[in-house]
Amino acid sequence: MERYPVEFYVGGHRIRGNLHLLYTGAPCIITLHGLEGNKDSGKWPIVASKLVSEGYACLRFNFRGCGEGPERSDGSFEDTTLTSRIEDYRAALQFLQKTGRIDARRIGAIGSSFGGMVAIAAQEKEIKTLVAISTPYVIPSLGETRFTCGGETYYVLPSGRRLKAKFYEDLRKYDLLEAIKRVPPILIIQGSADELVPLDHALKLYETAPEPKGIEIIDSADHSFTRPEHLDKAINLAVEWFKKYL
Repeated sequence: MERYPVEFYVGGHRIRGNLHLLYTGAPCIITLHGLEGNKDSGKWPIVASKLVSEGYACLRFNFRGCGEGPERSDGSFEDTTLTSRIEDYRAALQFLQKTGRIDARRIGAIGSSFGGMVAIAAQEKEIKTLVAISTPYVIPSLGETRFTCGGETYYVLPSGRRLKAKFYEDLRKYDLLEAIKRVPPILIIQGSADELVPLDHALKLYETAPEPKGIEIIDSADHSFTRPEHLDKAINLAVEWFKKYL
């Protein structure tokens, strides 16, 4: 498996990632990490490895202001909005279509949590199928505290990272239950013990999505699928979905 460092630009910001490629002309999956994650956190290296072993190319990238060390993408995390992440996602898709290395007619996406929201809200017609993991249709409470500094309102997340008030203002422009009515074949994967996203979010997204669609509730799995057996099951379900619809 070849792993190429890649970069592309969005509004002057350099976005950094990796393209995993076993052979030229492979169908490709774009991975979309969650709000505070990055391309190398948690499940994503495992997901990429599994996808490549099954014959797919895989693009992992850090959204603006995300990532570690020299692979961190430009921008500030506190400026994050759903709109900005959709812009990054679309730039990633455009990058893939121009590389000449993958089958640009067969691109799918897999997003987790806020990354799943990005995939649904973007409604990209070039994406042939989606997998949404632990994805809310609205942002539940993040347990944040609020303060104002220099005329700017911030929300501090439990992790200590902060977001500007425009994060929530921007979210109000989107209706995920409306957007999901116009997505390609979608598989929704949810843990029954998700501590951040209630189960009814997955059920409502599934109920509203058009056919073909699927839903898988993994018993006792948490939001991040931290137990290896839960993650293995989620990844295998996603791979089977891609085999069917990509």
